Amino acid sequence: MVRDLLGGPDELKPNPVYRSAAPMGLWAEARVTAGEADPVFAQRQAAASKRSAASARVAAHKREELLAKVADVPVRVPLMDRERLIREACASYNEFHAEYADFMATPGSDPEFLDRITVNYLRHELSSYEAELAALFGKTGRAEATAVIRRRVYRAIANAYPELATECGRQLSRRAAML
Repeated sequence: MVRDLLGGPDELKPNPVYRSAAPMGLWAEARVTAGEADPVFAQRQAAASKRSAASARVAAHKREELLAKVADVPVRVPLMDRERLIREACASYNEFHAEYADFMATPGSDPEFLDRITVNYLRHELSSYEAELAALFGKTGRAEATAVIRRRVYRAIANAYPELATECGRQLSRRAAML
């Protein structure tokens, strides 16, 4: 709309943030004021406002649909005995952190550390958490849907393993504080 109503810029300046980006176009204030006084500008601005409002309605609808969908996604956490779960969580941690050979997780590691890696193992390896998050890529409402899925997975882990409820709450609180 600027180029249609005002024509080309009066001056070009290098982009101050990205030197390799296209130069910035600058228009004289008097030309801009005159362009805004033109009735064509008012018509086009009104049309743009209508399009913007319609887009906002569509986005809100898509967001609500996505949130309703993720609220219905089944979240399952397998049940297994504590010793086996800790052994598997340690093996997963050690495999993921193989380059840090100076530290290996074992069932004898610090209990708080074991709770943390066990919750992480359940969330990332034994639930549909990663697949559900991947399915949100590019969707309107993704950030809110991610938070819903995350809460539901932590809740499922805490329900299946009450001894991990404190760690689930700690991780969820820590994530909320990062936002």
